[in-house]
Amino acid sequence: MTRSATSAMLALPRPPVAPTLPRFEAAFRAVEETLKSLGIDRPHELRSPATVEEALAGLPSLDGTLVIIDPNELRSAELDLEETVADERGGGTFFVSLPTLHELTSRRIRFRDLGSSSTGVAFLDEDVHPVGFGKFRFARKPAGYRRWRILVADTPGFRVALVSRPIAGGGFVGLWTGNPEMVNEISALLRVAASAAGHELPAPASAVPASLGFASEGEVWRQAAALRGQREVREGELREIARAAALRGVELRRQRAAAAAAASATGQSKVPAA
Repeated sequence: MTRSATSAMLALPRPPVAPTLPRFEAAFRAVEETLKSLGIDRPHELRSPATVEEALAGLPSLDGTLVIIDPNELRSAELDLEETVADERGGGTFFVSLPTLHELTSRRIRFRDLGSSSTGVAFLDEDVHPVGFGKFRFARKPAGYRRWRILVADTPGFRVALVSRPIAGGGFVGLWTGNPEMVNEISALLRVAASAAGHELPAPASAVPASLGFASEGEVWRQAAALRGQREVREGELREIARAAALRGVELRRQRAAAAAAASATGQSKVPAA
């Protein structure tokens, strides 16, 4: 068998039976039931997702999670996730599982870069091992998740997951989440599959980078609240300065107008009578 320029045949070990994703299933089910109740069977054709977002507001299963139904928004979210991992180069683990091998290989340079900034693992259906991906590793896709799009950043201070799956009427439902329990759930599933392929991975990353000196994520939120309070005080001071400047500007314009009027009146009084 000849080795092509892009891939070589290599059987990947099959992972054990994958655990389920109860939190993700509950979130997907909530969105799909809402779409059904609204009579929307092709959500990707909506001109605006506002109606769906309003109907989903406050659902417990979507805590810390943004729903995406627009293809352009999904692509933008994927690029944001990838660019953050590539730019910060904080280590940790990056997981990707796409529906087709072609899509993976068409973006080889991007994934080479991601594999240099973190421990990257791609999950495949095919019995092939693509080449030209640098340090990126490959593993069998967990059973039951063939058509899902999965990107997970398990990196220090940036632990997020972007998971989408197709729906019967066309289109898809996407979940962009920073909910720690949901990120842990999908990360654990992919770690099982990667371990079955013989890959050693870094431990799950902390929610807060150690370099920032915070002891916990709660401390980050407390600090954020304090900074927000300081910002509001400062904004109040700036508004007062702007208001005073505006009033001073009005006063100066009035003074100039009065001076011009006085000068004009003086000039007219000096004109000799005819």
